[in-house]
Amino acid sequence: MQRFWQSTYNVIFIPLLYLAYRIYALTNSKARDGLKGRKDIFDKLAKQAYPNISDERKKLPVVWLHCASVGEFEQARPIISEIKDKARIVVTFFSPSAYNLLSKYPHADLISYLPFDTKKNAIKMLDLIKPSILIFVKFDIWPNYVWQAGKLGIPIIIADATLHEKSRRLSPVIRSFMKSIHKYITVHCAISKPDAERLKLLCPENAKIEVMGDTRFDQVIARRNSVGNKLEGLLPRFNNPVIIAGSTYSEDEVVIIEAYKKVLSDWGKIQLIIVPHEPKKERLDEIENLLLKSDISGIRLSDLEKGKAHNGEVIIIDRVGVLAELYMLADITFIGGSFHGSVHNVMEPAIMGKPVIFGTTIHNSLEAYMLINIGSGIMVKGSDEMANEFIKLLNDVEFCKNLGKNAQKMIEDNAGATEKIVACINEYL
Repeated sequence: MQRFWQSTYNVIFIPLLYLAYRIYALTNSKARDGLKGRKDIFDKLAKQAYPNISDERKKLPVVWLHCASVGEFEQARPIISEIKDKARIVVTFFSPSAYNLLSKYPHADLISYLPFDTKKNAIKMLDLIKPSILIFVKFDIWPNYVWQAGKLGIPIIIADATLHEKSRRLSPVIRSFMKSIHKYITVHCAISKPDAERLKLLCPENAKIEVMGDTRFDQVIARRNSVGNKLEGLLPRFNNPVIIAGSTYSEDEVVIIEAYKKVLSDWGKIQLIIVPHEPKKERLDEIENLLLKSDISGIRLSDLEKGKAHNGEVIIIDRVGVLAELYMLADITFIGGSFHGSVHNVMEPAIMGKPVIFGTTIHNSLEAYMLINIGSGIMVKGSDEMANEFIKLLNDVEFCKNLGKNAQKMIEDNAGATEKIVACINEYL
């Protein structure tokens, strides 16, 4: 069965997947970036592999971490911080946006796109990097890399391993295929007991599956502790309660702006700050047009920076890297993506001690459900419910603060996954 799945994957699935990616790249700029970035990748890697490191560092073992995109890298960050002094760090990405954003990350000895998952590429990559350990973060597992690393006896770890109960990987046919991969995984570091139970369905009976938690809890705590002052002197002193709408898409902004109008009408003045997920010009223009249609004034952060006066307008954040700092200023937070397709990070405002409101699309976030269970996460179905929840919290300041404190405690109580995963890595270094 093993040989059947390897042959089927390499002869049928991979060529079709590569063809589909090339067709997709005709209309998608990120996919085109991915193709361009992978052109002559092994020639580039041969020149880049460990050229500027000391002789002492060259003696260290190599830990290769693969992250699909930025979210998985955030989970890898605390692990890298703990092992960077005792191992050379290689980080690969599939996502062009992640590679472009993080290609200068200072704590990695080598950062690269992951070459497409062919048997030939996997053999060449493993020979070039010579990892002592291969770590996949979350679940972006590529079969040829697993099969070839397994043949070489390289320990393979899945950090922050998770498997949704409705995952297609659990269907009978795909499960059989996944078993041909997971038999080579040395340790599955599951984020929860339910995930561990589901992972067992993809693994042989003797598989090592341990519940270690989610490193994102450690990462958001570390970020809170290192928040800087990028906004110092840029924002006015607010005399009214502040609501931060973070990582928003257009669907989220329609709801939050309608709720904002209702709060202004039924309760009184509040300060709304909108932080779009990607502050590109077209998105900023879209938010401004939406505000104008609602007879609401808006002002961009860059205009405030230039000295333009703030007269209570909705502030639109037109830069990246300041969301954590903004959450510290909030009284209440709303997390975007929850009316778009999948909610963004609810943990960042929670660790800042803020109550968290979100829409109904939270299937991707265990933490959102955890916040709901303790009352500090509030799900709303539309603008009227959102406005009502805002007003409820605004009318009871102590209640609002207590929800925030409970949210913060929930994050802190679930920290510690990094220490467990690093201990596992140390066993194989």
